[in-house]
This record gives sequence, structure tokens and C-alpha cells, in this order.
Amino acid sequence: MRYAEFAPSPRFAAVVERYWILEGRGSGVPEPILPDGRTELIFHFGAPFRHHRTDGTSEPQPEAIFAGQITGPVFLSHESAGVAAIRLRPAAGRAVLGMPASGLTGELAPLDAIFAATSRLAERLAEAGSDAMRIALLEEWLGARRIGDPRPEVEAAVAAILSTGGAAPVETLTALTGLSRRQLERAFQHEVGLPPKSLARIVRLQRAVRLVRRGRRLADVALACGFYDQAHMALDFRRLALAPASTWLHRDGALSVLLSGG
Repeated sequence: MRYAEFAPSPRFAAVVERYWILEGRGSGVPEPILPDGRTELIFHFGAPFRHHRTDGTSEPQPEAIFAGQITGPVFLSHESAGVAAIRLRPAAGRAVLGMPASGLTGELAPLDAIFAATSRLAERLAEAGSDAMRIALLEEWLGARRIGDPRPEVEAAVAAILSTGGAAPVETLTALTGLSRRQLERAFQHEVGLPPKSLARIVRLQRAVRLVRRGRRLADVALACGFYDQAHMALDFRRLALAPASTWLHRDGALSVLLSGG
């Protein structure tokens, strides 16, 4: 399995956090992908991932999808992957979609339903001879879209949430942005696709996962990440990961480890 990340060119740095490419064989076993507070445009130039639902059913993903914000794990498997993806900045959902990001929260939507003519891009990605060529194709495709600008006050609030590991209180965010609590909530739903508290909870969970994987004691992780106690952390893991924190201590599934980090 080969996974690589790439920074965007200055032209797209306001909306793109990074590009990533994944190639190689997998086990075919479903793996949980945790929320990370980002939306993504995903192009399968190899066999698509298979999406497994909690009711036991599964189906191949579309060739190109828009992955909206999620608040629980998505279970995916693959046997032979070829993927090129655009991971957007948290506040860039509406700017790229041209519609409220909340409209696709919880969705893995076929990209053709949002943007026309994505199948040819997947073909060109498959034919490309290098990562650099694939990134150039992604940026060419993005450049043909009408992309707006993220709202500066929402970007500032998101930056505060990220820099504090999810610990920035709402009062700090309202003071920073000049928005009321209700205005801030509406702006986040529109731009990010999640309320500020939900994004903060996801950011805190992501930090906890990273520390658990480094072998830190669960009680120490809870303290370091700003949970009230270990029981509070366990509640968030059950709610957002559907599994205890301890399951991430030795998790080695390639998709879970590579794609679950914010």
C-alpha cells in the first residue's frame, strides 16, 4: 500500500488542505474511517472502495464522490485501490460546493450529481504516469470550477478550534468573530457543515486517537485532550468512533490509520 500527501499550489491554498493518493492492494476487510472535520472530493481511478453499512449490506462507491462531513465512522474496504483525492479545509465546503455544506453532511454523494463530467477525469488519472501529473490534473479540474472564498470569520474560528485541540470555548469564538452564538452556529453549518461544538468534539477525538496510538495511558490521554475524565472520553469514542479508545492502541488496518487522521 502506498499513500502520499501533497500541498496545494498557492492558487488553491485557501480551500485545499492537501491532496492525497493511495495505491495498492488491501485485505478486503471493512475498516472504520473516523470523522476528521474535513470534506473531500474523491476520485477512484482503480477499483472503487466498498462501503459497508451497519445493517450488514455493502456496495461499491461511485467512481467519484463528494464525502460530506461525518459524525461517525464510515466502514470501507478494498482489494486493489487507486485513489486521488482533494481534502478541503474545514471552512471551504460551501466555497467549493456553491451550496451550503450542511446539505451534504453525512453523505457520500456521487460527484456527477454536483459537478458535471467527472468520469473523464478518473480516466485521465488512471492514465497519468506520476503523482505530479495526477496532482496537476486535480488542480486543472478544480480550476475549471467556480470556487468562492471561505468566510474569514469562520476561518478564524476554525483556526482557533484546531490550534487549541478543540478546547476553544464558544465565548472565545464569538468574541473572535464578532458573531452572536446563533450567528456563529448558522455560519458554521453553512460553511463547514457542522456546528462549532461538533467540530471541536471531532478535533479533540482526533488528538486522542493520535495519543492512544503512541501508547499513552488512557487516563493521561483524557487529561491531555481536555476531557473531564476518562469516562467522558469513553463517551465521545462511543459516540464518534463506535468503539472504545483502546481499540486504537494496536489498530494496523491501512485505511483506518491513513485516512482517519485530521
